[in-house]
Amino acid sequence: MGKRTHMAGLSMVELMVTVLVLAVLMAIAVPNFRGVMNRSNVVAAVNALSTDLQYARGAASSEHRFVSICRSTSGTQCDLPTGSAHDYDAGWIVYSYDVSSAGADQAYKAGSSNMTILRYNPQLKGVSLRATDVNVFTFNQTGQFVASAGRTGLNFVACSRANVSDSTDQLGTNEPGKQGSLLVLRQSGSLTVTPLPLTSSCLL
Repeated sequence: MGKRTHMAGLSMVELMVTVLVLAVLMAIAVPNFRGVMNRSNVVAAVNALSTDLQYARGAASSEHRFVSICRSTSGTQCDLPTGSAHDYDAGWIVYSYDVSSAGADQAYKAGSSNMTILRYNPQLKGVSLRATDVNVFTFNQTGQFVASAGRTGLNFVACSRANVSDSTDQLGTNEPGKQGSLLVLRQSGSLTVTPLPLTSSCLL
């Protein structure tokens, strides 16, 4: 007489316990995952801007030209926001032009034989990137920030938004677990990046 094989399945109690454990794990994992995504977006935005600032400074020195950066939503012209948000998360362009009597901080003119777009960074998602102002700023032939009318530098603040895929002009938040970053561009052309104090706003 052959042996009978006993097939044991999950009881209802065991199944409920398994589901409960999975629910607890998900409750822990989802907020942590969102936090990781929030921080990742801020780091990516800071890296994109700091890389372009350093590139612009180096290009100005090596090409012996003015290299400017301005807010740009299209990648083909400089534009100002409709409000007073000073939002660089809308995108920006880096462009060069000859040093002349016209001076620095010239807005990019499409079709100008004197101006060349070097880089374009499109709209950021899940991050607000605000600046002291949205006027054109420039590096000169020695890699220094070109001061004008008391403007001797520029600050930027990057903060994560609640929705990691949000590409609106919504201001981000600065709080534990989702701390923002402060970028300070000095007249010397040097750049420092530090955590934004938790008591500080994401709006400059």
